[in-house]
Amino acid sequence: MRLEDTAALTDVGRERKHNEDAHLLLPDIGLLAVADGMGGLEHGEVASATAISTVRAAQGVLGDLVAKADEAPERENRANLGSALEQVTDIASSRIQQVLNGANSGTTLVLGLIAGGHLLVANTGDSRAYLYRQRRFRCLTDDHTVAAARMRAGLLTQEEHDVSPYQHMLYQALGTAGEVNPDLFDEPLAKDDIVVLCSDGLTGPVSAQACQRILGEHLEQDATLEEIAAALVTEANANGGPDNITVVMARVAEGPEADAIEEDRMALQRSGMTESLESIDLRLLRHYLDYQTLDAGSPTDVGRGLHFVLRGALERDGTRVEGGAFCCVKALMGGDDLPFTAVEDSSVFTLSAESYDLLERRRPKTAARLLRGVLASIA
Repeated sequence: MRLEDTAALTDVGRERKHNEDAHLLLPDIGLLAVADGMGGLEHGEVASATAISTVRAAQGVLGDLVAKADEAPERENRANLGSALEQVTDIASSRIQQVLNGANSGTTLVLGLIAGGHLLVANTGDSRAYLYRQRRFRCLTDDHTVAAARMRAGLLTQEEHDVSPYQHMLYQALGTAGEVNPDLFDEPLAKDDIVVLCSDGLTGPVSAQACQRILGEHLEQDATLEEIAAALVTEANANGGPDNITVVMARVAEGPEADAIEEDRMALQRSGMTESLESIDLRLLRHYLDYQTLDAGSPTDVGRGLHFVLRGALERDGTRVEGGAFCCVKALMGGDDLPFTAVEDSSVFTLSAESYDLLERRRPKTAARLLRGVLASIA
């Protein structure tokens, strides 16, 4: 999707002598990227620049996939885009190792690609992606730091995390010896959404609440994205500017109203099927789901997999499935099942057997928790 309203700004900060951040903005194909060379290591600026140049070199392939997703935004085309982002990340990591020839260095990389009405994010490290919608600034990614992992495991509170000596120690980064396994998120977009990618030079000294306030106040004054990015960088420097600061932003010009998308997101979150899932599981799961609408009287295509009803109702032989419930579990397991009929206009998320198998391979813990929730709901 071509982006008409974008901004990108990078700043060395107050304490660093040179800028190890790198970024990329390709409005023609809807791509945003931020890489943060690992502070304190050799050649961090080379690592981040190599990651970004690798992404730029892939713009032809990515552009073709974006065009397909824009034309037919079903999950298969978005899945191909997601796989491409993962491959680009892996290639970039290998290239960094080759360029630096064993030097002790590495970089984060967060990629955002807007296509088919969705934002796909591939994230490695602790640079972040945010979504500003309805005056709320919501983080879409999870940091790959030791402290963040311990907090997600319940071993640290937020307060303990914020003073932990491990809050900037990455357990995953490009160009290092370890395997790169980026998180892949898939968010449907609404009209006027603002996507923000940034390095931790912003999110360290400036809280999410402060970022939310700055965006809200400036948007009320009809500020441009360039002015908002500048205000965010100024705030980070006012709070000490301890690191390089990079912000890349894009506004979504067209799409459905935000209320409908938020209603779907909350419906999935409240489902008994997803009770066993953690926050990151819910965000990872979204990439594997198809969205479809059914007119009243239309039968479900059970071959497509498990159906989770968001709005409306389905019925079969007196069994009624309404919003928040699911059906066609046999289809999820690859077995035969009988169709339900929409008794009113309905919308559903569908998880096919193939998508579940892919989820199980890529994110086995998320797949296990989801299956546990399905079984618990049946019981």
